[in-house]
Amino acid sequence: MNISRVKIVRQQVQGNPERTRRIALFDFDGTLVSSHLWSGLLKYYLRKREKFFSIFCFLAGNLALTPFWKIGLISTKKYYQRWGEDMAQLMKGVETKRAKEIFDQLTDDYLLPTLKKNAFEKLKKHQQDGYLTVLISGSFEELIKAVSSRLNIDFSIGTELEVVKNKFSGKIIPPLCFAQRKTEKVKQFLADNNLAIDFEKSFAYSDSIFDLPMLELVANPVAVEPDKELLKIAKTRGWQII
Repeated sequence: MNISRVKIVRQQVQGNPERTRRIALFDFDGTLVSSHLWSGLLKYYLRKREKFFSIFCFLAGNLALTPFWKIGLISTKKYYQRWGEDMAQLMKGVETKRAKEIFDQLTDDYLLPTLKKNAFEKLKKHQQDGYLTVLISGSFEELIKAVSSRLNIDFSIGTELEVVKNKFSGKIIPPLCFAQRKTEKVKQFLADNNLAIDFEKSFAYSDSIFDLPMLELVANPVAVEPDKELLKIAKTRGWQII
């Protein structure tokens, strides 16, 4: 979304705080697209012949935990969270200007070509019907902004990267936008922007059981090619499944 349109949307939703709006929340990785940021970053750097040491450390540190995860000594939630937090290592030392170029290229060449047709059609329909659309993901906020701009999504929420002297430090600014923290970020965002939402008429889309708190925020949760745990809950509760 371009800057001028962001300003217009903010003025519209903030101008009358008593007016409730319908919202459509979309997870990104696995919901709107089938690809994932971490694998895209690895392919980008390998193609550029860059950051071999960072890639090694990232993969070695996380793959070492895989056996413990598979036998149940580490929960799936903690395993995924570790991957999400450590992914910031792949951006260590990258200037913010260069990072924008990287995220733009990943968006155009790697992520958006894997848009899921059914989920994307839902997004377009909500936009046509006047919903506020929000893209929320554990991926880097700067990347999520690039995606939102191209898809005309009103707002984006992601994991913030720490910047030191105009370069990424290789760390996130906690918390990781994941599981319950994702829901908390949505609530905080709505409060900060003085957005009154009609949750009974709102929608949320995700593929993961870890987004259950976000899905439960609204009266119309939608499971998009859900994992086994989310599929079971969606069927039990009569949620829409696509």
